[in-house]
Amino acid sequence: MLSCPPAFFRTNFMPSLTKNQKIEALAKLVQRKCRGAGLTAPPQRTVLETLMYAALLENATFDKADLAYAVLENYYIDWNEIRVCSVRELADTLSDLPNPEAAADRVCKALQGIFEKTYMFDLEEMRKKGKALAEHIKTLESMSAGSPYMIQYVAQVALDGHLIPFDEAALRIMRRLGLSQISSDGTKEVCIGLDRVILKKSSLTFAAQLHHYAAGFYEVPDAPELLSQLSAIDSDAVNRSWMTPVLAATPLVQPVIPVPVPAVAPVREAKPVPPPKAPKELPKTPPVAKPTEKVSDKSPPVTPAVKNPAKPVTVVKKEPSKPSKALPAKKVPPKQPVNPSVKPTASKEKATEPTKPIKKPKVVPPSKALRKKKPK
Repeated sequence: MLSCPPAFFRTNFMPSLTKNQKIEALAKLVQRKCRGAGLTAPPQRTVLETLMYAALLENATFDKADLAYAVLENYYIDWNEIRVCSVRELADTLSDLPNPEAAADRVCKALQGIFEKTYMFDLEEMRKKGKALAEHIKTLESMSAGSPYMIQYVAQVALDGHLIPFDEAALRIMRRLGLSQISSDGTKEVCIGLDRVILKKSSLTFAAQLHHYAAGFYEVPDAPELLSQLSAIDSDAVNRSWMTPVLAATPLVQPVIPVPVPAVAPVREAKPVPPPKAPKELPKTPPVAKPTEKVSDKSPPVTPAVKNPAKPVTVVKKEPSKPSKALPAKKVPPKQPVNPSVKPTASKEKATEPTKPIKKPKVVPPSKALRKKKPK
């Protein structure tokens, strides 16, 4: 009796599974491969901290994401310092991740978008039960708070939503199994039917196991081990591509039906108009010569030219000296005798005034004076 290999039997004789059966088989596969991996429930973090952790966890294992998050907590002061850091500087501190620059870019853009909308780093108002989960997701999308995986992870872990986040590593497995499709508007890739098969109470466990399993093959998407395991679920998994499909940048627009345009009578072509002729140039009038000035007979003597003069030579005309008229001599007043009895004035003003002539007292001979005093 001839024996056939199991792969040949599954490929040719095993019936194809439905979408729900593929999801159940995938859940059993990731549960079996992640047994003993030490996956635990996510710790209690704020909404913003959960968003930052999701930026590091995308396409990375939990161990590497935990180390990178510890670096952000211990190396930087606060979220504002991380926001103002350059992508290159932040990527140097996240070297353990598979793509540090992409993770640093997600962190910086998310913090910048939240700060521009709220001017603070606090998203705890989203935990209130007044709004539906879809409204919180729209709020995060309007803030440009991160990639679709980051927003879905926050909605599931922090806001207790019933959905499963998919990053690029997990979407590659879903594409291999034919469980992903393009949305109706052509702008995103979705996986429909998971919420009906995976219940809410087991959604956190399934999401963590799927992420851990897919992140191990992120850098080797065509690993033989991965292809053999997925072929056991779907025989066409090897033939399908794992690459990202081309998505439309904007929603698809319905084709515009052309409206018939009424016929218009043909317009006669106008005859070409010759270019205008350039105006004739007028004859130029000769310049009028100015009358020459008469040269005076008494022209100054011409100085001979000196070769390489060191200093300019100036010619000075000597005029005939005119006889000087004798000026009248000034009358000098005679000096007056100085009276010793008169003291010189101290003030300058009085000294400048002209002094009056002092009358000389009459000197009486002593003999006559004595004669007058003697009694008769």
